[in-house]
Amino acid sequence: MYKKFWYPVVVAWLAGSVASVDAAELYRYVNDRGVTVLDSSVPPQYVSRGYEVLDRDGRVKQVVPPAPSPEELRAARIAAEEQQRQRASDETLLRLYASVADLDRAHARQIQQIEGLIATAEAGLMTLRSQRDDIQSRAASQERAGREVDQRLLRQLEDIDAERGRLERQIASNRAEIDAVNAAFSARRERLAQLLPE
Repeated sequence: MYKKFWYPVVVAWLAGSVASVDAAELYRYVNDRGVTVLDSSVPPQYVSRGYEVLDRDGRVKQVVPPAPSPEELRAARIAAEEQQRQRASDETLLRLYASVADLDRAHARQIQQIEGLIATAEAGLMTLRSQRDDIQSRAASQERAGREVDQRLLRQLEDIDAERGRLERQIASNRAEIDAVNAAFSARRERLAQLLPE
């Protein structure tokens, strides 16, 4: 009687155990020696290297890639920061200019302002040249008269030369600024054309 009762129970337990084994997953990974290992689990020290999950028939169910290296993490962080900067730049561009024509007008205004500074500096140079010619003429008159040139005239000439040098450097800087502004607006124009709906 007891045999009849326990026999179905034992059979059911064995069947369940077999099914559990059949359904178990296997993991394939590479150990420190470079050997591919097939096991019921992946040791913690190998998880970061990546592994494969196999079903009971040995088919690959899932591939877990290796953890990114420090260099890859740094590259991903830099790429994410660059994307964020580009997104912020695009938002600013769209907020400032409703159309490419708006951008072109802003470009022209900025160039006009810089050219105005150059024109003012060039007018200053003309004035300085006139002043220098006058002072040189007075100094030459003193020399022809056999007198020593007044030190105040010499200092004025030095001051004029210093101011002329400053204005020439300013003009060169303004012209370089025009080149930089043109390049910047060219890049903005191209990007704005991509962002705006056609």
